[in-house]
Amino acid sequence: MITRPSTRPQSLLRAIVKQSSVLPRTQRRCKHTPPVWADAKKQERFAENGVPGFLSANTFQETYTKYAQHLCDKLTEYTQGTPDEHTQTRTLHWQNAHRADRAALYNHAAMADHTLFFWEALTDSQDPVERRPGVQTAKNIESDFGSLENLRSEFLEIADAMFGNGFVWLMKPTSFGGMTILATYNAGSPWPQAAPRRDTQDMANFNGREVADQLKNAARVVDGSRTAGHSGRFSMYQSNKFVGALNATPILCANVWQHQWIPDYGMLGKRAYLTAWWDSIDWQKVEERLVHAETENYYGGRRTKNIASIEAVGRGMGDI
Repeated sequence: MITRPSTRPQSLLRAIVKQSSVLPRTQRRCKHTPPVWADAKKQERFAENGVPGFLSANTFQETYTKYAQHLCDKLTEYTQGTPDEHTQTRTLHWQNAHRADRAALYNHAAMADHTLFFWEALTDSQDPVERRPGVQTAKNIESDFGSLENLRSEFLEIADAMFGNGFVWLMKPTSFGGMTILATYNAGSPWPQAAPRRDTQDMANFNGREVADQLKNAARVVDGSRTAGHSGRFSMYQSNKFVGALNATPILCANVWQHQWIPDYGMLGKRAYLTAWWDSIDWQKVEERLVHAETENYYGGRRTKNIASIEAVGRGMGDI
């Protein structure tokens, strides 16, 4: 009689463990992680030295390194096992801007995107080229604000007067000129794709009926005067537009969340923080964003045509 051994050979067990530890590609889980910056060396310098004259290395560690990791960990928790686990933070907050049941997912994705946007446009370089606006940025500023000093004064006044947490943005339409300053509260988005969560009204001073009419028409796409071509209803340039949405791209932002300035400037140091921020802007990064906006009508993700199509994308049904 042939008998089987009471235990499996260890070599066989090792083979089984080795095979089972490798999931099929379709079953692998994706973990959201803070991105490596386009300028990775600048990120390393900020981690070691902070932004000299503006923010300390400890503040960078607390308000970017640790905070971004926390936000990404929450996104992993919210999206693991769903089609959204592979979606980038900017697209995540666009897709979920109108979903009340996904407010937490929207908030964490938007804050991750906004925080990176703020930090990447700072510089520690003493090169005067990085410390002044590029050619195209300077032309637009001259056209829309009269001078760089006028822009500085208006931007800092708006940011300083903003009561509560949020961001202040310099917005650029796809055509020359037309730059505007936009304040968004908390995790409010400046992107037109997130139109339902756009903070286009100061809710302390608004016309209630006018806002109600805007919300009523929020899902209606703005049509051009023609049905085809650049301005037609089927044009890619129209597909991102919603009634009441500013069709412009952010190119610069100031972070006015209290956690950003209190560590280095104290509770009453907001104005000093904003002044130091202005002196630390990486204008070459701003120039890069402006040129991208003007030449490519770039919005950095999936195009969406209306509220229904955003919901379809949010459910993982593919690009619309």
